[in-house]
Amino acid sequence: MNIGILLWNTCNASCAHCAVSSAPDAARLMSNDDIKNIIDGAFWDGKRPSIGLSGGEAFLYLADLLEVIAYATQKGARVSVKTNCYWAQDMDQARSIVRQVQAAGVHKLVASTDTFHKKYIDDQCVVNAVNACIEAHLEIELKYVATRKSERMFDFIRRHADDLVNITCREIPCHPVGWAGKMKASSLILRSKMPRGTCPNAVLSVSADGRYIPCCNTAGHLEALQLGTIAENPQDVAARFAHSPVMRKLWKSGPVSFVGTAVAAGFVPQALGYVDQCHLCHDLFKDTEMAARLKEQAEQEAFDELYAVYEARRGA
Repeated sequence: MNIGILLWNTCNASCAHCAVSSAPDAARLMSNDDIKNIIDGAFWDGKRPSIGLSGGEAFLYLADLLEVIAYATQKGARVSVKTNCYWAQDMDQARSIVRQVQAAGVHKLVASTDTFHKKYIDDQCVVNAVNACIEAHLEIELKYVATRKSERMFDFIRRHADDLVNITCREIPCHPVGWAGKMKASSLILRSKMPRGTCPNAVLSVSADGRYIPCCNTAGHLEALQLGTIAENPQDVAARFAHSPVMRKLWKSGPVSFVGTAVAAGFVPQALGYVDQCHLCHDLFKDTEMAARLKEQAEQEAFDELYAVYEARRGA
């Protein structure tokens, strides 16, 4: 069972776009033992899981991070880690840290940078991390969050093109949640048409405060979509995730399939539009009463579908 784990919400930065409101003074809540128990749960189906570790800033507690990586990889998991690369202030430091995480078993680093990170972490740290990974033959991917008023990924690539050859670079639109909830609509990359995409990254995840959530994206942290806590049997949570009528509908048809029911119940779509389907999902499920209505819809549709199969088989 693939899983994402937000290890802690502590970060060396307080970026204005942070969806989980990370900050230097955010208290760490999960212990290494908690995290290892979550990793154990990822093996319940007997398959080799992919485990994504992030924060906050995952490298802020390096010794603990290395311990967790080694534990997961020794059990057979494929592990990736997301980081802002603050630790790569020069090439010697970058090489040292990359060697340590590679020795622990990491198969991939995901580097985050953008205008918001740049206030705290210089571009050169990211470039150093990229070059250290290239030297070590360790895969690294670059993710860049953008708004209409920020620099864009092509600006970063233009400045550092020679260092980014053969590196996967992905630009992500900023969503108005977390610290970015204070951002003006004029800063967002909004689209006037209702977004029709399905869930782009629905991987069972664990928030830094120990809640099982359906993804690490915009809507994943909402109370209405919570799937359980780390105090529960992970197999039960995984089954809840896999068989959730709401999740199955989101996977199949996307959040737009809930809009008709929501509008009939009083929901008013954002007049200026949405960034993407994740933004729409957050808008639909952020109100607990509306979320309850939408869950009822999904459950009724799931029942009707099963009943239709039953009737068809009985008729045959």
